[in-house]
Amino acid sequence: MRSTVALLARQAALLVAPLIRAVPWPPLLAASALAVAGMLPALLGAAVPAASVWGLRIAALLLGAGASFAMVDPMAPVTITATPRWLRQWLRFTLVVVPAALVWGALCLAAASTFPAAPVPGLVGEALVCALGGPAGAAVASRAVAAPAAALAGLAFQGALLVMTLFVPSRWSPWALPGTPSWAVVHLAWWAAVPVLVAVLFAANREVR
Repeated sequence: MRSTVALLARQAALLVAPLIRAVPWPPLLAASALAVAGMLPALLGAAVPAASVWGLRIAALLLGAGASFAMVDPMAPVTITATPRWLRQWLRFTLVVVPAALVWGALCLAAASTFPAAPVPGLVGEALVCALGGPAGAAVASRAVAAPAAALAGLAFQGALLVMTLFVPSRWSPWALPGTPSWAVVHLAWWAAVPVLVAVLFAANREVR
């Protein structure tokens, strides 16, 4: 067991540099730029609390969409490697999710002064679901289609989830604002959705047989 873990650690270390070169960074860079631009009023102290909250929600969706493109390995069907697929996929995921999380976290901290209360845990739950939806959808599609277009499935999945929330009665809308009576209840649902998306990622990142 210990030798297997050590072998996987060595393989992961050797894969990091090639994957950094292989991952398509422009979508994530563009998403980060748009996220920052959308939060400029809050960063400059000129936004109302609702605008800051919605800016963070949109930023999470954008960053998740940008990260989706990293989950597709165009060479997977024609390249035989000594490393398992799940290791390569999780490394791809980590390489883009860590900087995306840092960008969103920095925006959240910068805008925190505009919040009327302290809704950060709830906003984190929202951001995790909004951001993980893109990579999860792309990871599922990449099992069948190893082409960059498969990343669009992540965007489509995000869009489908967003449209579904529009049909929820306004009293229980997941897009409640801090301080409203339904805030605590709807954010239990947000946090409950996080392990579901993580499970989808685990299932999608398995070997393709």
